[in-house]
Amino acid sequence: MTHVRKDISKLGAEWNPTVLWYAKAVGAMQQRAVTDVTSWRFLGAMHGVWPQLWTAFGYLKAGEKLPTAAVQARYWKQCQHQSWYFLPWHRGYLAAFEAIVRKTIHDLGGPADDWALPYWNYDPAHAATLALPAAFAAAKLPDGSANPLFVARRYGHGPGKIKLRPVEATAVATLKDGHFTGGSDGVPPGFGGPQGAFHHGGENDQAPSGGVESQPHNNVHVAVGGQAPNADPNDPRNLGLMTNPDTAALDPIFWVHHANIDRLWESWLSNPAHKNPTDATWLKGPADRVFAMPKPDGGEFTFTAKDMLDTKAPLLDYTYQALAAAAAAPSRRTERLNALSAQLPAIAAFMEAPVAQQPQSEVIGKNDGAVQLSGDAVETEVRLDPAATAKVAGSFAPSPALAAAASEPDRVFLKLENIRSVSDAGLFDVYVGLPAGADPEQHPELLAGVLSLFGVSKASRTDGGHSGNGLTQVLEITPIVDALHLQHDSPDLDRLRVRFVPRTAVTDAQKVSVGAVSVLRLGA
Repeated sequence: MTHVRKDISKLGAEWNPTVLWYAKAVGAMQQRAVTDVTSWRFLGAMHGVWPQLWTAFGYLKAGEKLPTAAVQARYWKQCQHQSWYFLPWHRGYLAAFEAIVRKTIHDLGGPADDWALPYWNYDPAHAATLALPAAFAAAKLPDGSANPLFVARRYGHGPGKIKLRPVEATAVATLKDGHFTGGSDGVPPGFGGPQGAFHHGGENDQAPSGGVESQPHNNVHVAVGGQAPNADPNDPRNLGLMTNPDTAALDPIFWVHHANIDRLWESWLSNPAHKNPTDATWLKGPADRVFAMPKPDGGEFTFTAKDMLDTKAPLLDYTYQALAAAAAAPSRRTERLNALSAQLPAIAAFMEAPVAQQPQSEVIGKNDGAVQLSGDAVETEVRLDPAATAKVAGSFAPSPALAAAASEPDRVFLKLENIRSVSDAGLFDVYVGLPAGADPEQHPELLAGVLSLFGVSKASRTDGGHSGNGLTQVLEITPIVDALHLQHDSPDLDRLRVRFVPRTAVTDAQKVSVGAVSVLRLGA
């Protein structure tokens, strides 16, 4: 029987059987020794572990026996980020967790045969789904005992119930990206992430996150975890569990969040034009590492990306109740040519011409240097190359020449490099092209996306094998630039204002900076 992962908001009562048995299984797994590969803590450490912080939070006791060094090396601190292995690794991780939870439910006398991990479908079109599912906010189970799904270290944007903002939860733009793998310089970021080796995050270079990892994955982590109010954000003990990659998997909402990220992968693939990589280096996994997961009986299974492609296969054995709409955006070339079709009938012959493979990117503008971000909105200016912007404007304009070339209009991206901070607690809305002195709330059409600091502190360090280069994030701004050209009725945009608006409490002591801001075009 193939198990069905269901939308947690559609399961009925707050304490429906799926959620209640999940809570009971979590409670049982939390009682197991950290050396037990089926324990809550062992599984959490597979994503990341910081022994000193875990001890401060009470997840480890001083002098407690830990797994052997060999076991830790094989299983712990394995999560893949800023990598095209992000999605397949987390799928295997979820599958291992789900199987262990199902076996635990069986041992507790529950309905294990048809139990599957629910997913948190935070859908901006339905405001109620943006709130933390109710069972995770309740301190007690229905019988009055402590609720294992409740976590005190879940601070969100501040006191009160946790609720995502629509811009933090949206995956609309991500689902429209036609490529799984990002470009060599991160432009475009790709749905699944950049090609590379084993990448636990923080080492190597500042490779950007793939589209789905950037938005909504990273945003949800920080928006849920947050930081303790009126506390030093540089002290990791004041951050929510979900804010820090080394504690995130200790929060039971982590698994329900990641079930939705996995669902978005299936949703992306529901568009026939979208394909997973066929490269042997992706299908077979990193040459120097093996992805290993524990089984409910204490054994293990190993896997590579090729083993994660069919969710109905025995190793995975699940489907989703419903997928997110993943229709591709209409071809912008087609949109432009439709506007001309009444006047230029001959253009129709070109409209079905095949679109060329992903072109190379070109830097068309940079700002003057590093930008220091703080609790107030901060703006920087990107000066654009006139010749390059003329090319962009020319590609936007509908013309017979565009039709004859059978080419797509240029795509334009904002690249934020060397993002550094000593704290992971931070979310910034990024606006492009705001008029001087304008209220950003009045210009949602100029909102390019959200900059999340999830994982930045580790990437900013230079010890323990970390590069210290920080993170990189890439946001597509094609619609914004297109609208600005039309608004100014001119191909000559010589500069773009980029404004960072903090949506969490940010202090100067967090030392948040963006080393470079650039604009790139992707086109012929």
